[in-house]
Amino acid sequence: MVEIIVAFITGILGPVIYLLVDKWWQLKKDKKRDKVKENFNDSHVIDNELEEIRDFLQSDRVWIAQFHNGGNFYPTGKSIQKFSIFYESLEPGVSLISTIFSNIPCSLYSKTFNHLLESDIGGVMIPDYDNAEVSGYGWRGSSEYTGNKSSYLIPMFSFEDKFIGVLGVDYVFKKKRLSKEEWDTLKKHSYKISGYLSNYLEK
Repeated sequence: MVEIIVAFITGILGPVIYLLVDKWWQLKKDKKRDKVKENFNDSHVIDNELEEIRDFLQSDRVWIAQFHNGGNFYPTGKSIQKFSIFYESLEPGVSLISTIFSNIPCSLYSKTFNHLLESDIGGVMIPDYDNAEVSGYGWRGSSEYTGNKSSYLIPMFSFEDKFIGVLGVDYVFKKKRLSKEEWDTLKKHSYKISGYLSNYLEK
């Protein structure tokens, strides 16, 4: 009988008590968290990364768009997939585009996103918006609003390999063709930022 009681305590009751104590401890920690402050800290890290990219590439604008739920379809209630620009770093005199790209249905840029996912080079390179081939990306029309002459887009993925957003680099005052070294460096930054965003989303 004693052996059965000991086996019950060590095999069942012990793990249950551990889980309950762990849950209590996590709840206690969550109550002490300052989520607003954490958000500012995370945003500061990402903003620094964007500024570093802008300085290295001598670009005019660097931004991050993320996918999110933007409501529901009627009458099925299915989630509407949208994207918004949440982070943006600008050269003086360059206008914000986060006010333009806010709560945009992903279906309007499905060609761009599909091309990003299927690209052999790991992104979309638009060194010249005057090039007729650019229209196939579904991004050319937006250059009228953004004033871009060149753009570079890289998809970002979570740790679980889910498509969570896009890192974009724009040239407004001049056209620019990135070298292989610059493109590879930009992709390395995108992997780093993807890690930050994944951690933030997990929180």
